[in-house]
Amino acid sequence: MDFFTHSIFGALMYILFLKEVTFDYFYLAIFFAFLPDLDIFIMPLKRFFKSNYLDHRGGSHSYVIGIILSAIISVIYSSLTQKSFLIAWIIGMVFYGIHISLDLLTTTKIPCFYPISKNEYCFNVEKAGSSFTFLTSWIFLIINLLIYNISPELFLFVMVINIYTYFTLIYYLFRIVTKIWINLHLKDNQKYFPGVLPFFYIIFESEIVHNGISLRLEKKSHFSKSKLLYKNKAILDSEEMVFFKKGIELCKEHYYYAKWTILPIFFRNKGVFSVRFYFLETMIHGRTNYIQYDFDTFTQKAADFNRGYGRILS
Repeated sequence: MDFFTHSIFGALMYILFLKEVTFDYFYLAIFFAFLPDLDIFIMPLKRFFKSNYLDHRGGSHSYVIGIILSAIISVIYSSLTQKSFLIAWIIGMVFYGIHISLDLLTTTKIPCFYPISKNEYCFNVEKAGSSFTFLTSWIFLIINLLIYNISPELFLFVMVINIYTYFTLIYYLFRIVTKIWINLHLKDNQKYFPGVLPFFYIIFESEIVHNGISLRLEKKSHFSKSKLLYKNKAILDSEEMVFFKKGIELCKEHYYYAKWTILPIFFRNKGVFSVRFYFLETMIHGRTNYIQYDFDTFTQKAADFNRGYGRILS
């Protein structure tokens, strides 16, 4: 989920549940609602500290880290404002935790219990940085600004907030039920991916038998026919299979790439065997991120690699 949507969602949660208590901590709550995504500013520290947990959606996206950070910030906040440390800390933990919980719904795994556990989780319900929720959040904000400028009646704000709240609940419930229902009917070699819009989803099927790699990518919908996006069967010799496995190991050395599902395609040139891995979690309209490794067939080593973004080649 994007920075802006986290902020809107944090504001909405505060208005719904805490407006009758106090508005004194409203901006603090919004700050904690987007705080985990400020980890982009600590990423340069990786030059000095070789840790994957300094990456975006790394160690900052942990309930445990949230408890510690909210305590530290609340001490500073209460010292400067003379407001209750305990209330500030509770609000910090809750709204930081809301951010983590929302990101758990996406397709990118996060270490939500770091440093107690380094295991990473995701529920694969919605795309990370969904353009759909980003758009609906902007619509919600614009409508409220229009109401404020045209006719700032309280009941209109309440009506819009209630509509957006019910819409959000129904939206995520639909996403969750869809994922559960589809997963119940998948084979062991198939995987579900949410589409950009809630009515669409992707099914990826892969099978490796001896030296053959069969891949199939299909776009499905609740209300229309399926669309085949990609289908291929590659036959590799023993040397090429070794290169393929080396490519997978190289992918796993990258923190983000190790989290994602790969769709490999192969290129054969004179003296060079190339493996391009497309990452399905980031795919939008058939285009996605990829990394390509070029192996020298003489030295048996990776000679080059490059990253890019594009359509999955047939």
